[in-house]
Amino acid sequence: MTGWRQAVFVRQRRIDVIQRALSKILDEESWSPATPRRLHVGSADASSRGWTMVVPELANFFLDRGGTSAPRLCRLARELRCPAYEVDVRGAIATTLFEVDPFGRWRISGSPVMFLAGLAAQPGGDDGDARLTGLDVASDVVGFELVSIADDLRDRMAALDRRQPMAIADYLGALAGFPGWTRHGDDFMAVGAAGELVYEPPRIIASAHTRAGADPGVTARPPETREASARTTPRAVLASYDRRGRRPRSASRPRR
Repeated sequence: MTGWRQAVFVRQRRIDVIQRALSKILDEESWSPATPRRLHVGSADASSRGWTMVVPELANFFLDRGGTSAPRLCRLARELRCPAYEVDVRGAIATTLFEVDPFGRWRISGSPVMFLAGLAAQPGGDDGDARLTGLDVASDVVGFELVSIADDLRDRMAALDRRQPMAIADYLGALAGFPGWTRHGDDFMAVGAAGELVYEPPRIIASAHTRAGADPGVTARPPETREASARTTPRAVLASYDRRGRRPRSASRPRR
């Protein structure tokens, strides 16, 4: 393997469930009118161990906050109420593990990720709008603390040579049922995956209100139909009476 790879592993085997949860959290973000109608998030495949592997199309897509207070990976795990983790492997140089529990709390271990804008200085903490060029890690040794794994698997991970980041990344994938995922080509998931994750942002209707500086993330309501706007309370039909209070013959009963 050469270069850089990322993969997300979610403890949910149904890709359609992940798709709905992902669309929901992306709907919370502000999208500009220039956003393409269909955004290919990545390819996905499920394993018999109950995990789904997602290979993002865009770098750091699940680590981006999208203008909100938490990274997408954290919000996705909280929405699905299941653990998730992302593996970032940069060739034969370094491997970083991002793990998230069902409550959306996250922990980072392994090699620091430099120049990853928009992430919190303290993983899992509430640091407002903190921005930095580097990313603090809880431990420089790759390992799980928030995602529950068996003790024997934890011991095997601790025994891996830290100087072999690709081997560590492959082992992290094997825990979810995807061994050797780093050795596949870039088009592996696009060709052999069981499904894909696609997001269609809400349509933004241009109007004088939005052009005047309104929030572009708000979708304008469609105009009311003419039938609805013209709907009124039906008027009552009143009987006719003469000056003496008697109903005329034509009004009281039909003429024979």
